[in-house]
Amino acid sequence: MLQIINKQLIMFLVGLSWTSNLFGQVQYDVKRILQKKDFDVFQKYTETLSIKKEGVRSHWECLRDLTNEFKEGVFIFEISIPAKDNPAIRTVQTFKVKIIATHKQIVFYELSERKNKKVDYEWEAYDASIERYKNDDKFNSLRNAFKTLFKVDINENELFIINYVYGEHCGFAGINPQGRQQIDDLVARKDKHELLKWLKSTNTEKQIYAVDGLYQISRLGVKFTDDELKMIKFVKGKKGTINSCSGCFHTQQLISSVTKQFNF
Repeated sequence: MLQIINKQLIMFLVGLSWTSNLFGQVQYDVKRILQKKDFDVFQKYTETLSIKKEGVRSHWECLRDLTNEFKEGVFIFEISIPAKDNPAIRTVQTFKVKIIATHKQIVFYELSERKNKKVDYEWEAYDASIERYKNDDKFNSLRNAFKTLFKVDINENELFIINYVYGEHCGFAGINPQGRQQIDDLVARKDKHELLKWLKSTNTEKQIYAVDGLYQISRLGVKFTDDELKMIKFVKGKKGTINSCSGCFHTQQLISSVTKQFNF
């Protein structure tokens, strides 16, 4: 009996050591690759992370154009860890990488870990920053490019939002998301001015709602200037994905697959 217990203890300690090493190695690898500032290298690493590392799950929550040259993305990876007193029970450590890049160069990144804190007797999740980098010159180039396209300053508070969805009749009850409700109201009032504000948003889901609404009022006879049509064309042609919902399904959709129905 003692030999069996000792064998189980050894197996547990080996498993715990393996998990601890994995936990540290994945963080180290992500940091090391991000520090190269090479977006191609980082993207190739993300494509194989879940395959090469047992106990790790990963995915891009979003990756899409901001301007012709710059894109934003949110990459999530999770590491499954067994409890010390019971290896059958596992907890998940969640990490997030916020990233802005050109086609080749990383301009900004922040690696963070999901933590919980108590606020007014309730536990709330937050992202604890591990490492952060920003190329100020390149970020200023992003600001200039965005303003050239949309005639407004970029809103940094609207970057990296992953809980805002484009869609309609979502969830079991088929309730329209807040964005859909607001756009429907603007369309009913033919409020081109406010819809154009949405089109100039830094958040891509809001921009797609704007294209949807502007298309609807175009069918009601509202006309657009050449500059306005140019902005609409750019948003329609963005490469990447948005978070969307329809019925009980929440998923990511290619921007082009959503906007192809809106022919101005």
